Amino acid sequence: MLACWSFLVLLFLSPDSPLFHTCHHIDSAWFFIEGKALMNGLRPYVDFSDCKGPLLWLIYGLGYLISPRNFLGMYIIGSLFYTATLFFNYKTARIFLKSDGTALAATLPMIFVYFFPWFHYEVRSEDLMLLFISISIYILFKRLYGPKDCINDKGDFLTLGACFMALTLIKYNISAVQGVIVLIAFWDQYKRKASVAKVFVWAAIAGVVVAVPFMAYLWYTNTLGAFVQDYFVVAFQVVAEENSDSLTYANDLKGVIEDNRKIIFILAILVGGILLGSRMKRYRFVPVVIGLLFVAVATRHNVWNYYYGVCFVFIIYLFIYALMFKKTWMRRVAYVLLTGYVVLTCIYGNLIVGELRQITIFTQNPDKQAFMDICDVMKGTRHARLLNYECNEFGFDIPYEALPAGNQYACQNGATPEMMRDHKKILTDRRADFVVTYCREDQTEKFFVLKEIEEAGYTLRKRCIYMNMPFYIYEKNK
Repeated sequence: MLACWSFLVLLFLSPDSPLFHTCHHIDSAWFFIEGKALMNGLRPYVDFSDCKGPLLWLIYGLGYLISPRNFLGMYIIGSLFYTATLFFNYKTARIFLKSDGTALAATLPMIFVYFFPWFHYEVRSEDLMLLFISISIYILFKRLYGPKDCINDKGDFLTLGACFMALTLIKYNISAVQGVIVLIAFWDQYKRKASVAKVFVWAAIAGVVVAVPFMAYLWYTNTLGAFVQDYFVVAFQVVAEENSDSLTYANDLKGVIEDNRKIIFILAILVGGILLGSRMKRYRFVPVVIGLLFVAVATRHNVWNYYYGVCFVFIIYLFIYALMFKKTWMRRVAYVLLTGYVVLTCIYGNLIVGELRQITIFTQNPDKQAFMDICDVMKGTRHARLLNYECNEFGFDIPYEALPAGNQYACQNGATPEMMRDHKKILTDRRADFVVTYCREDQTEKFFVLKEIEEAGYTLRKRCIYMNMPFYIYEKNK
């Protein structure tokens, strides 16, 4: 039932759905071309990179194998991930609620929370990480608040260790905060006067088992050193450079205070965690502490609101508490108001006034035609090498299976001088079959970019207005 629910809701709310066009993807377009590159034998962190973990690219690579020229494969994989996420949300709710039906009622609206339009613009790595976070929360709450016969030391810590490593292989800053969940589980193990050393070994074994295939692949392809340098060292430099205007946490908090949406969202987690904890006999502050720790990490360098995507799972506190009222009328009123607000706001924000309404397969939008006009320039070249010069990746490679022209095949926000040097070298070495860039008429500082491309030996093939910007695609001179 949760699978049917996920596939149905994502059909209308996920930009990856077959009901929507391939255009208007940005971050997911980065991940898709990288997954495609991985499946076509290009080496991660050497032939392509954007400072993300290899598990993310493997997931998108599988999506590419399912459907290589659109996001249908990622719609299927995303729906399966959300099915599993909702399943563990349900198991978490079942710890506190008396019946399966009530736990299910707390779970079903969560899919609309995950696609809430305040912070969710497209499917990103945060969506995929929600599964491992949800599993970790369930394991911890089962141990702290569930019946004693549900505790399985070996299985629980194997699972926590595997989730920790999975998150590390996607985005390591989130695994760091998930590590707090693991530490609380260790503390509870200690308080039970059970062996901490033994469960630590189980968690470590699970983490190693998850990591070994990836490390073996990186070692076999001679990219292990590049992985460490790019994923851990360069990624930190990129984040610091991108957020150079927000050097202190005080500046980040100022950004929160100035945004009513963030204040309401954080208060919802705070109040929900406190209320749920108040019903517990012990560890009363654990729900709110975990929620706020995730919020704290998401707030740091929060240039983009979607960083809060990993915190959406904690809204389930409110749904669980609303269904714990003793009086039936109070349960019904609280649940209907909360669910109605979340569902209606999600639908209104996404499908009525949001960007999704513009790119359905049934609507006419100039961006869809402009996107395909740019892509069609590469139609006759199999696995063309594409360089997104001085701009982000926008997915123009997808319809005709183009591949990255080099490691820095697109310009990352916060790119270091070394990254920009390598980025420009792809152009001057003429390693790309096609070069895409954008330059508005008022961006006089970017006019030289067009000249650079022409001087490198490329000819303009198409100019289109896409996403309110003039895009140019050049082809390498023979």
